[in-house]
Order: sequence, then structure tokens, then C-alpha cells
Amino acid sequence: MGQLNEKPPEWIHSAPFQTSATRKIDATPDEVFAALIDHETWPEWFDAIIRVERFGDQHEGVGSERRVFINKRVGIDEEFNVWEPGERWGFVVTSATVGGLKSMVELVTIDDLGDGKSSVTYKMGIEGKFPLSLLLKVAKAPMAKNLGKALDNLGPHITARRETH
Repeated sequence: MGQLNEKPPEWIHSAPFQTSATRKIDATPDEVFAALIDHETWPEWFDAIIRVERFGDQHEGVGSERRVFINKRVGIDEEFNVWEPGERWGFVVTSATVGGLKSMVELVTIDDLGDGKSSVTYKMGIEGKFPLSLLLKVAKAPMAKNLGKALDNLGPHITARRETH
């Protein structure tokens, strides 16, 4: 996997490519956060992901790591740099099998709307080398749609979690 230029969480707001989605979810901020940190269940609600594995000695909190597989050939290593239960959660991509990817940061913010509801915003910031940088411009709408669909799936996923816990 190719090493990437690691960026701080704030870089997401000035990244050359940015996309995001926001949804209201029928779940408390703590329930949303619990679903986010249940890494292995991501493929159940995030269609673009086929498998997630944790690695390293630390499994939770800032500094913990995971490997996400988008398909059989694309793997992405992530290190968590934001871990604020019920509020914010994010990571920097440290290496990837995607050619042309220079930097990538993702951040999820959770706002308590009261009455067991939350507003969840998932934002991605990416910097790529040519031709990936050009491809990202074309892919902005589909990527935002994919994030939105994942958040649409997150609410029912959390409801199902409630029924099994």
C-alpha cells in the first residue's frame, strides 16, 4: 500500500476536494457513536465497504487503526485522530492501494436534536494527483449520494442493533 501525506482533522475544511452528506437519524448521539465504532458491522450499512478489520494494539480511541476494503483490490488504512463519544469521530488515511491518492481525512459530527434524534454529518476531504484529481471532480455527486445512502441505512441499522441488544 502507498503511504499518504497525513493531515490533521481541520484540513478537511480546506481540502482540494470535499464532499459530505447530512441526515436526521432516529437515534441518540450515543447510539450513533456506538454504531460508528462497531467497525466490523460497517458493511451492513455502508454499501461501498465489503470488510473492515482492526489492527494494532489499540482498538479504541485516538491512535487506534483499522483497514477498510472497498473491493477485493482496494484497501485503505485509517488512523483515528478524533474520538469524542456522542459528538465527533474521524480519521486520517495513512495508506491505500488507490493510485494517485495524496491525502484523505474523514469526519463525522453528531448533533443531538433531542427526543432520541440526531443530525449526522459525514464529510470527506481528499487530495489527489492527476488523473485522480480530475476524476474526483466528476465523482463528487456520486460520492455524496453514496455517503447519503450510507447515512440513510445507518438509522435502520441502529434500530436493528437495539432489537438485538
